[in-house]
Amino acid sequence: MRISIFWRLIISHAGILLLSGAACFYSIMQLGYLSEAARSTLDTNQRIIAYQEGLTEAFLSEVRYGGKYLIGHTEARHDQLLQFKREFVNYLELLKRLGQSESSSLSAIERLHDQYHDLFDREVTYIRANQTYAQSRYQQERDKIVESTVGELDLLKAQLRTRLKSKLENIDQAARTARKISIATTLVLLIVGFLISLTVSRSLDGSMIQAAPAHVTGAPWIDATSVKRTNVAERVRKRLMSQAHHLTVLSESLMAARSRRSVRSKSPTLRKEN
Repeated sequence: MRISIFWRLIISHAGILLLSGAACFYSIMQLGYLSEAARSTLDTNQRIIAYQEGLTEAFLSEVRYGGKYLIGHTEARHDQLLQFKREFVNYLELLKRLGQSESSSLSAIERLHDQYHDLFDREVTYIRANQTYAQSRYQQERDKIVESTVGELDLLKAQLRTRLKSKLENIDQAARTARKISIATTLVLLIVGFLISLTVSRSLDGSMIQAAPAHVTGAPWIDATSVKRTNVAERVRKRLMSQAHHLTVLSESLMAARSRRSVRSKSPTLRKEN
């Protein structure tokens, strides 16, 4: 079944419109995905870093108020230490909920924190019972635990920053890939649109070439007026040629008759002279 020119134009323009819509839809989806990924990454990692900093501040406050209690033996310092201990545990639980439970540094921090309080609670027991104990040995062990805990906290902070950088690099790579795909899609769209336009133009030229012989044969639906004018002019030309031929014959016959008359008029004169 042969498709008319009208439907060829409709189909070609519809194809170009669909390809353009697909390219725009892909670009919109990719931009939405990248925007959501960047927002989620920044929001989550900023909260994790803030919780890590709060965890560090809470532990250092525990150490500070624990030292003050061991020096002054005041229960107010001990209560403040317990308050910061609760804050430390809360920050630790928040970090676990945000997907940091598999971190080796976080596990080490939790273990060292428990060791510090086990050692500190034993000292508190000796102090409240007014018993003598090796304070210098406990002090050295606590200092080692504090130093190890601070080192693990710094390591955790470095890991969080490295993870944030890796996620941002992945987003940047995804954005570059989406940009390349958008450029390739645009180029394909331009090439396909050019090919469709070229095909439609050739089909239109072919239709015009097929219509030309019909015009030569004088088909009524192509140009009936020009054909009629051509026929009238041909008839007029033939009639004029016929009349000219008749006039030529008539003039020749008149000249022949005149010559015969002149001959007849000269014949009696010649006879009289003889």
